[in-house]
Formats: sequence, structure tokens, C-alpha cells
Amino acid sequence: IWKGLGVYLNYTYLSSSADGIRNEDGDLREDLDLPGAAPHMLNASLSFETKRLVLRASLNYSDAYIDEVGDSDFADRYYDQQLFLDVNGSFAITEQLRVFAEANNLTNQPLRYYQGVSERTMQMEYYNARFNLGLKYDLFKK
Repeated sequence: IWKGLGVYLNYTYLSSSADGIRNEDGDLREDLDLPGAAPHMLNASLSFETKRLVLRASLNYSDAYIDEVGDSDFADRYYDQQLFLDVNGSFAITEQLRVFAEANNLTNQPLRYYQGVSERTMQMEYYNARFNLGLKYDLFKK
């Protein structure tokens, strides 16, 4: 019953700090989170594979992180947390021909920046879920 089942799980915790950053007025900012470094990240995937069928669901999470250092804590720009859910699958019609389907961003995760505190949205963009359906043909497989 477990044959063909796959599980992938990866969690990363990152603690960082940056010192010696000066704002436009020359004031020193200390003990800032390192820009671009998310403290918590999680990737998980569940898959099922047979000779002809491949099914996969993937979840990706990234915590909010400082994107741009401002003059003060209040002016720092953050890239908000994100949670993506993607699923895909394929079925081999022949050894050379497969039909595939993909569904990405099923959570409709927005791209969002905020300033200082999460309630102060600076920018928010939605891109909706994306779906693909198609055929793959391998010219060199026999």
C-alpha cells in the first residue's frame, strides 16, 4: 500500500542580526534583522508515483522578513509571509507520450509589502491561481 508514496519535509530556522547600519541622518541602527532573511521557512511535498502515474502536492511557507531598512523601525519595509500550495500530475499514455496537469498558487497568495507593522500595507498584488494542461512527447525515449 505504501509503494510509490513519497514525503518531503524541510524546515529552516534562521536567527540573524545586522549592526552598524546608518540611516540618512547618520544615526546608527543596531540589532536589526538581516534584510532578506526570513526567520522561518517550510517546504513540504507529498507524492505518489507508479510507472504511468505521477501525483504531487507541494506546500511552501516563508515568514515575513525585512526587505528594506528605513530611517527607523517604523519606516522599515517588510515582505509579508507567504503560503503557496501547488499540485501537479501526469499520466503516461505511451512510453513517449504523457498528459500533464498543473495548478499553482491555489492559495491565491498575494505579493505584499508593509511598513513597520503588518497593519500598514504599502503594496498588495494578487496573481490568482494558474492552471496548465498539456502533452509531453519524448523524441528520444524508445
